[in-house]
Amino acid sequence: MQTCLIVDESNVIRKVAGRILFQLSFTVENAATGAEALELAAVGDVPDLVIVASTLPDMPAEDVVRALRKRPGGKEAIILASLVEANLGTMTRLKRAGATGFVFKPFDRDAMTRWISPYISAAA
Repeated sequence: MQTCLIVDESNVIRKVAGRILFQLSFTVENAATGAEALELAAVGDVPDLVIVASTLPDMPAEDVVRALRKRPGGKEAIILASLVEANLGTMTRLKRAGATGFVFKPFDRDAMTRWISPYISAAA
C-alpha cells in the first residue's frame, strides 16, 4: 500500500484529502505544520506521496520540500504543493525547492484524483 503525508494547517483540508486518498488505497498521515511533517518523516522514509500547502503557519513550504528531499526516500517521493490560486512566483519557488507538481484548493474527489493520477503509478 502506498503512503501519503498531507501537510496543511486546515483540519478540513486534511480530512477531505485524507478520505479521498484512503479511497485510492493510500495509508494517510496528517500534519498541521511543517515541523510536525518533518518529525513524522524523521521516523522512517519519506512517504510515497506528500501534499504540502504552499503556506504553512510555522515555516515556508519550500523549506519543508527541501528538507523532505534530503531525507531517506525523499528523492523518489512525489511532492505536490497545494495552492488556492496559480501564483507564478510561489510555484517557481516550490519547483526550485523540489516540488514535483501542484494541486489546487478547493478540490473534490474527481479533481484530486485527476491531479494525482499521473503520479500514482509512478509511486507504485
